[in-house]
Amino acid sequence: MPSNPRENITLNWVTIQLIERFANVLYPLDPVDLLLRLPNLGYVVAERVALGAPLEAGKPLAVKGDVELILNQDNKILGVRGRTAESVLKEFESLRQFYTDELDPSPSIRTDYVEIHGNGWVRGQRNPLEVFAGWRKEIGKVEAMGKVLGRDVTVFGISLCPPDVDPNSPDWFDIRIEPFPVSSGRRYRVTVVWRQQEMDEVLSRFKVIDDNVKDIILRIEKP
Repeated sequence: MPSNPRENITLNWVTIQLIERFANVLYPLDPVDLLLRLPNLGYVVAERVALGAPLEAGKPLAVKGDVELILNQDNKILGVRGRTAESVLKEFESLRQFYTDELDPSPSIRTDYVEIHGNGWVRGQRNPLEVFAGWRKEIGKVEAMGKVLGRDVTVFGISLCPPDVDPNSPDWFDIRIEPFPVSSGRRYRVTVVWRQQEMDEVLSRFKVIDDNVKDIILRIEKP
């Protein structure tokens, strides 16, 4: 029997990303220079990009294993996405170090915010549908809304966010957990958005995001 309850929880990220949004008026890096020199970090740059084709939104620019570069000049963002928090964090920090040391970014370069965005699924120890069905008597307003509909209702998951904070704020988070529709008797669907202005705080959060999600599942399933 596992000594750590988290070992009973399986978390699988379909995709998880870490991006930096710059606060500058213009994009503070030379994106072409960045892409041409990314092979120095082990990335494989798309052939069309290497040949000088215009950068097109939505098309992969460069990959390193299962990690993909995210670059959008219009939105002033730079980051990476992948399948594990560990690999994404490693490549994000390497990318930032590289552009700082090698690309001579704008002297006025400034971070607007840093954002974690993850989508995945979790297998716990109980049936997610039964877990949330048990909440309906604990949340009086749910029963009241059921009376409006003339049906017995319950919640189909939870969404956790900071109180009294505008979602459009640069400091905000939203963690959503609900039964995974195609496997609702075994899995939860997880969506995480975590955004803050302080780089160090977001990176510290990212290092424990897997444990945070697992701990929330443990508390959800606790009788």
